[in-house]
This record gives sequence, C-alpha cells and structure tokens, in this order.
Amino acid sequence: MSTMDGLELGHNRYEKQRVYYGWIVVAGVFFMVAASCGSFYSFGVFFVPILEEFGWSRGVVSGVLFVSGIVYAAAVPLIGSIADRFGYKWVSIVTAGLMGLGFILGSRAQTVWQMYLFIGLLPGIGACAAIPLPLSMITSWFVKRQGLALGIASAGIGVGAATVPLLVTAIETQLGWRPAMFFVGALIILVYIPIALLVIRPPDPDYVMIHEGKQRAHSIGAVGRDTRNISLVQALRTSQFWSLFIIFGFCIFCLGLIITHLVPFARDSGISPLSAAGLLTMMGLCSIAGRLTAGFLSDRIGANRVLFNGLFLQGIMILLLPWMNSLGMFYLFAFLFGISYGGNLVMIPRMTADIFGVKSMGAIYGGLSVADGIGFAVGPLMAGALFDFSGSYTDAFLITAAGIFIAVAATFVLRRRD
Repeated sequence: MSTMDGLELGHNRYEKQRVYYGWIVVAGVFFMVAASCGSFYSFGVFFVPILEEFGWSRGVVSGVLFVSGIVYAAAVPLIGSIADRFGYKWVSIVTAGLMGLGFILGSRAQTVWQMYLFIGLLPGIGACAAIPLPLSMITSWFVKRQGLALGIASAGIGVGAATVPLLVTAIETQLGWRPAMFFVGALIILVYIPIALLVIRPPDPDYVMIHEGKQRAHSIGAVGRDTRNISLVQALRTSQFWSLFIIFGFCIFCLGLIITHLVPFARDSGISPLSAAGLLTMMGLCSIAGRLTAGFLSDRIGANRVLFNGLFLQGIMILLLPWMNSLGMFYLFAFLFGISYGGNLVMIPRMTADIFGVKSMGAIYGGLSVADGIGFAVGPLMAGALFDFSGSYTDAFLITAAGIFIAVAATFVLRRRD
C-alpha cells in the first residue's frame, strides 16, 4: 500500500466519526476549569470570616494570594514546558491534586504560616492546572473554530465563578468557613481529576486537519518564518510577547483585586453578606456571555479588536467603582465587568496561538502566565495594604484603572510586526 493510499484510508476513517473529539475535549475542559477556577473566586467569601476569627489585618490575609501568585509565576513556565514534552494529562492531574489538597489542609490552618503554606503555596503550584494547561490544549485541537472553542471551554470559568462562591457562602453561613474550605478542595479533586483521566489525550495532526484544516502560519519576523517552529526563547525576543505579557499582567492584577476585595468593599458599603457574594455570581455568569461573544467575534473581526474594546470597558468600570454605593450600582458593575474581563481572558490564549503557533504553546503561554501570577500576587496585596493605611479602597481602584489603560495601549503593539 502506498503512503498516499494510507493517508486516504486514514482520512476516510476520520470522516466516519460524527462527533469531532475536540468538542469532547472542550466539554471536559469546561468542567475542569469550572471546578479549579471556582475555588479562586471563593477566596473573597473566606476573607471576612478569617479576619474575624484571627484578627489579622487585610494586608496579612491578602498575603495568602501574594504567596500563591508568586509561586504560580515561578512554576507555570516550567510546568508548561513539561506538559509540551510529556503530555498534558498527568501534569494536569498532579497539579490539580495539589490545589485540592491545599484547600483541604487549609481548612485546618491555625497560624499565618499554615495559611500561607496550605492556601498559598500548594494552590499556587496547582493553579497551573486551572487555566493555562487546559486552554493551551484546546488550541492544539482547533484551527478555524479556535475562538469559539476557547470561548466555550473558558465559559466554565464563569460557571465556576457563578456557582462555587454561592455554594461556599451557604456552607460557610451554616457550618463555618472551615467546612466550606474543605468542600472547595474536595470539589477540585472529585471533579477535575476524573475528567482529566477520561478526556485528555494528544490530538492526531491528520485527524485535526480533516476537521479543522491546516494550522495557520503567522509570521512574527521575516517572511516565510513559520510560527509553528517558534520556541519560548524566540518568542521572548518579540515585542508581541511582551505586549501580551503586560496585558495579561494588568488583567489579572485587576481581576485578583476584584475577586478578593469586592465582597469586603461591598460589605463595608452596607451590602448584606449574601448579596455581596452574589456579585461574584453575577460576574461569573456575565463572564460566560463575554467569553462566548468574544470567541465568536474574534473568528470574524479579529482578536485584537475584540481585546481592545474589552480592556477599555474594563478600565472604565474600575475607574467608576469607588463611587458605587448602592446594591443596584454594584450589580451594574458586576454585569459589565464580568462581560469585559471574560472576553479579555479568552483573547490572550487565542492571540498567543495566532502569533506564535501551537508547537510550544504550553511553554509560551506558561511564560506569559508569569504575568498572571505576578498580577494575582500584587493586586490583592496592594489593595489590602492601601486599605490598612488609608481605610479606603479608592487609591487601589484608581491605580488599577491606570494599569488597565496601559494594557489598552499595549494592544496597538500587537498590530505591527517585528
């Protein structure tokens, strides 16, 4: 049998499959990120009960996320490179297991160092399984429908953000924050790991080509230079990488601050605990619409244009946040902020794959995710420290808005070639 005959038989075999397996991967990733990311959104619910039990300052409690973010920033490039080389399945399972274990142990914490170790360090390593690895995997399964696939898969983040904090609030109200934190850890282990075992597998290039077409070749340098051969080291030499780094960093700086301090800020403004926790639910639900809409539009009008508009809206909402003082205004903020940040975080892996290709996607997106870790570490800590100093979140919100508008400016660099 000739090579051509073998390829033709292979193509026929793939064409007989009614459901493209990439969509099964999308469904699995949806629930995986819902469980893992929902845990991070829940930290704002734990914030006030931990303050009340231990009497620590807001800066000290925010330091938990500082540790988590710094550990994540240090670990995620290495873990992304390991996943590129050895496969995503077992790397995801191990890291998710560490995250779940951290929350379970954190439910027994009695001291600051235990809180930093169990809820900071272990979830910081495990967070590499939350978004970077699953979304990196999606880009290798899709080409022509990549934006839509990323939008659907990452909508799981919104589902997790919408449901897990409410569940945690209900448990915390009835039983206390410790059983609620144990629930978060068990949720990650019982949802993420079984799905990863059943669903994750490497794609066959011929199979992907039949259903999605050939990978697009985007040049970041000289004509004819195929981005499918771009490594992390080569990507580091481009202005596009550092523009995405800045955008990612400020996006997560802002998001980390909001999911940590929006509930305490709302409660300081007289909003009830359940209504304040509902803000995170509203943000999560609206982020689903933002992710799906951004993914759909990016396949038609371009990811950079979608990213620019989403960042601009996010910056405006943060700029106005200090002057919101009623339940209606808080929910308007959650509605528009959720739409904007949800779409923005889909566009970053989409543009990474578009610019650099998918061969080293885990390593490159892992490198970009260093900004994610730094932003998540510094944003909540800065807000907590400024609140302890001034008794107000106003300065923190204004500084964050300035950072988002810097990210808006960085989108213009993505339009030009090096």
